[in-house]
Amino acid sequence: MRYPLIAGFTALLVLITALAIYTAREEQRMQTAQADLRQVAITDASVVYVQYCATCHGATGEGIGATPPLDNEGVRGMDYDTLFKTIARGRYATAMTGWHVDEGGMLTTYEIDQLVALLRYGEWPQVRELAAQQGMIPVSLAAPEVAAEQIAAISALGPEGSIWANGLNLYAQNCTTCHGATGEGSSLAVALNTPELRSQDAATITRTITEGVPGTMMAAWNKALQPEEISALAEFLRHWDQVEAAGIALSAPTIEQIDLGDAEAVLALGERLFTTTCTTCHGENGSGGVGPAINSQQFLSRKDDAAIEQTIIEGGHRANTGMPAFGDRLTSVEITALVRYIRSLQATAPSVANPRGTQQGGGGPPWLRDGPP
Repeated sequence: MRYPLIAGFTALLVLITALAIYTAREEQRMQTAQADLRQVAITDASVVYVQYCATCHGATGEGIGATPPLDNEGVRGMDYDTLFKTIARGRYATAMTGWHVDEGGMLTTYEIDQLVALLRYGEWPQVRELAAQQGMIPVSLAAPEVAAEQIAAISALGPEGSIWANGLNLYAQNCTTCHGATGEGSSLAVALNTPELRSQDAATITRTITEGVPGTMMAAWNKALQPEEISALAEFLRHWDQVEAAGIALSAPTIEQIDLGDAEAVLALGERLFTTTCTTCHGENGSGGVGPAINSQQFLSRKDDAAIEQTIIEGGHRANTGMPAFGDRLTSVEITALVRYIRSLQATAPSVANPRGTQQGGGGPPWLRDGPP
């Protein structure tokens, strides 16, 4: 009798141990499964966010202008019901409208659930990346277009209207990369559409644009812009509020969706990014400007794709230039597209006598160009 009892007791111990191990692993498995499902929701929500929310709240939840940021502990700490109702029904007396289909919006309950998961658990630097990997290119550094109707409307505002119109056009082409489409500022540069700036006299603003601001990314623009252009830009900045009061404003670029498997589409994206983001400093077609010439045999024959990518991501601090880092402002998809476009220039790139600076200047901001070019 003793051996059957021992065998039975041993079997019971094995069963209890197995159950304990299973229970512990099951809890971990459930947590892992929940985390996986949450990540799927966040990934899908990134596309929804970029399509519908980024125009006002920013591609990384930073907030644009008067629109509040979403990347903060207050939002992350909100309960589910509060976040769901805010998105679904909107906020009274604010620009936040109701987004649920029952409120006349465009989002389903499932999509709003995904957005709530993103707001509570998402990592904002990944939002633009996740969206880009699915072909949705977030609002980033694209320069807004100034319509002919806007130019005509500003020109009709008064004796200086044509000057303001020219200034707005110059601002859209040269300044939005750092200062934002509505002058709201960014991590690279200060806000310009403010009462404090408008209180400055024209001479002060003109001098800042002409000479730059030592110790910042604000380079001198006297080599890239003519004196009359700088003057027009300064006058527009001083009267931006009057332009907006007339109902004229730059609009944020629309969301772009591309087929990442289409090499031509990726190359076209790279060309658009270069035109709207890089020509401000590197000149039209990369011929050189405030920054060095990119479209040159000297540059392209000496820099492989990895080196170009690293410079875009990290900026030009290693070479002691004013090239800012774009690694936290562009997705990997956008950076790849930009590198491909730059490389495509090599087939027809000219040999530039002084690739560090053309007749427009170059080689970084003046305060970093201590030696001869």
